[in-house]
Amino acid sequence: MKKLYLATLFCLTLASVSANPGDTTIVQAHKGTQLSWYNNYDTTVTFPDGSLSYRKIIMEFTLGKYACPGYNPNNPGEGQGQTGWCADWDYDIHLIACIPGGDTLELGRLITPYANSNFPRTPASWQHAYQFDVTDYYPLLKGNVTLRIQYAGYSGGFTGSLRFYMIEGTRARDVVGIRNLWQGSFPYGNSAGSIDTKITPQTLTMPEAASTAAMKVLITGHGGDKPENCAEFCKKWYQFKVNNTMVKQQDIWRDDCGSNFLYPQSGTWVYDRGNWCPGDLVHEHIFELPSTITSGSTFTTDLDFQPYASGDNSALYKIAAALFFYGPIKHTLDAGIEDIISPSNNETHYRSNPVCGQPTIKVKNYGSSAINNLQLEYGVAGQTLSNYTWTGHIASLDEAMVTLPSLPTMNNLTAGQLSTYEVKIIGVNNNKDEDSLNNFRSASFVPAPKWEGGNFRIDLKMSGNIEGNVNELNWTIKNMADSVLFERKGTESAKLYQDEIHLEDGCYKLEVATNIGRGLNFFGFFGKGYFRISDRKTQKKIALPKTDLGSSSLEANFGNGFIQYFTVQNAEVLDINGIQKGARQVAVYPNPAQDQLYLSVATDRPEQANIRLFNVIGQELWHTRSQKTEVTIPLQIFANGIYYLEYKTNDYSHSEKIVISR
Repeated sequence: MKKLYLATLFCLTLASVSANPGDTTIVQAHKGTQLSWYNNYDTTVTFPDGSLSYRKIIMEFTLGKYACPGYNPNNPGEGQGQTGWCADWDYDIHLIACIPGGDTLELGRLITPYANSNFPRTPASWQHAYQFDVTDYYPLLKGNVTLRIQYAGYSGGFTGSLRFYMIEGTRARDVVGIRNLWQGSFPYGNSAGSIDTKITPQTLTMPEAASTAAMKVLITGHGGDKPENCAEFCKKWYQFKVNNTMVKQQDIWRDDCGSNFLYPQSGTWVYDRGNWCPGDLVHEHIFELPSTITSGSTFTTDLDFQPYASGDNSALYKIAAALFFYGPIKHTLDAGIEDIISPSNNETHYRSNPVCGQPTIKVKNYGSSAINNLQLEYGVAGQTLSNYTWTGHIASLDEAMVTLPSLPTMNNLTAGQLSTYEVKIIGVNNNKDEDSLNNFRSASFVPAPKWEGGNFRIDLKMSGNIEGNVNELNWTIKNMADSVLFERKGTESAKLYQDEIHLEDGCYKLEVATNIGRGLNFFGFFGKGYFRISDRKTQKKIALPKTDLGSSSLEANFGNGFIQYFTVQNAEVLDINGIQKGARQVAVYPNPAQDQLYLSVATDRPEQANIRLFNVIGQELWHTRSQKTEVTIPLQIFANGIYYLEYKTNDYSHSEKIVISR
């Protein structure tokens, strides 16, 4: 059952309702608010009165787009004849609850993407829902509350919608106090005074009803000073201290922007930044108070920042920090499924989907005891479900990614078919879970693509150097036992590597990764490369949406890399020219080669074979006898030139010209 309360400018009288665990109340605040300039966008909503218990509250902020008057996405900018900006820049958005008495508390933060409408992932109709767990803020989310979207942008083009999903039930633990500590923009490296003169120690008392406490910190770096381009693009740290003793040192940095789920964007989305990435929500830092701080005791807490002196004083950190005091955890054994990473159509998990292999879920331990095993039931809705016992360790209040065994039935789904994946916790530590309301989750998904025949050519064209360094790329193809079947390490700039492979029917995982994180193409900043796969029999290029990206100018603008699951069906073995040969095929790669040559034999009956390398006048230079289907041939001692490789069994012979070129 859903109950909907809309934002109003007057007080709504809420009907009396009785608690029904699992029911969800939806509170709608902003709806399609146009964010046109740096400003606070406020609206007042009426939440339930607080008489019911909510085990979880999810705040969902949907970022969308609108058309700016006179703007042309083909001609953005501020120069003569250009049409300005509209959803083209990465601006920070702060979601804030205004507390009676004039104080404010930030509930969550996100950064807008570079979202020019010409880009395939951010068309004019684009929108994305960012979700934040704000359960701990429930003491503030009752009755009339003013909610603020603080938009730190200097051009328009984005819209904001804000709603809350309030799920009835027993909370894992109660919040018995909230103390707002520091909130605002704080100069970093300022010659007039360090940030530590603004962020000063706070003295607090642990409430008598509190068992534990934790500080939540939202912090993002902004500005571009000299000489280090702080605080957006410099990696610095701060220390969380209690009673003047460091509890933890935390980097103010995101090192995974090149793995952004939303790519490619129309700006520098791949560059790592001061704890944020364009188009993503800001991850909060959570610091538990030491167990030595007990109920009724007085203590001091502080944040101290890495010493830094700037040349132009333009760096700053935007900080929102609050301390939460908690009562005891209510359940001993309580596991909850927080998310289904794969299979899923959720755009946030775009890089991990679609899959034909192991499903992955995120589980949180809401209980007081550590979780050592989980009994799970999972599968595709409408099919027979599978059972699995996961073993590992999840400490109290921690989260873990849990990978489940592959589902062969997923390989049989029709390409493009929309299906539903389900997973349920049926036991924890071989006992009953004490709260069943968070034990089930489902997600819609489409299956991985099907590639016919099993015979492919992989073309890797390396990019040019990046800032004087080789932009190395490594690709692997693995089976569902996580064994590497084929691999290529690209280590030479601008080189074309070509590999021919054969795969039998089944599910496979292609992983592509770069060492610098700029893909093989980034707006012409360096020589463009590409990664392509074609069918050897038909010579047709196979669709790879995560590197094709909709246009030749964007091809290979994939940042840190990508993952592509696929299933092979109707596998047949071809000779080197793509002609059906029956049950045996020999593939030799790479060719040309440098220091090593690989021989792969596709056969249903491995045989002893003589493998010989000859020079052009027929002299044998190397020989081995092997029954293996994968053989590595060392070439380091041979000079550049033309050679011949022979593979020979009692009833089969294959010879191939090899070129060594370094």
